[in-house]
Amino acid sequence: MNEEKNSSAGTAYLKSASGDSGKIIEIYDDLLQTVWDKILPTLGIVTVMTITERAIAKTEKKYSFMGALKVTEKGIAFTDGITLLSSQNDENLKNAFKVVVCNLFDILAKLTGNILVNQLMREVEGIEID
Repeated sequence: MNEEKNSSAGTAYLKSASGDSGKIIEIYDDLLQTVWDKILPTLGIVTVMTITERAIAKTEKKYSFMGALKVTEKGIAFTDGITLLSSQNDENLKNAFKVVVCNLFDILAKLTGNILVNQLMREVEGIEID
């Protein structure tokens, strides 16, 4: 998440990620922070942390390296896992992040009956993920 909101990934860590993997991490960092910021006022910190942890845990079953993502009260922290994440094949990394986002939206849809997800989709559609 961005440095002001979460001291996790930060610019220095993202720059240390090699080539396209650094760009992929940065894009998904921004997307996940935007989603976090949008749902936090509605659902509260405990619920958002729990939902995010669940989305990551579900993703980790297929992409074990996604266990490097840690949920804090400010968002998803990449700091400790940036080396592991950036060492992944770019396509594999992109697919894993897509699964995290899909899992997150799936949980939110089940929880809110698509109301929150529809709103989120409109608000984040300007963020390019490919």
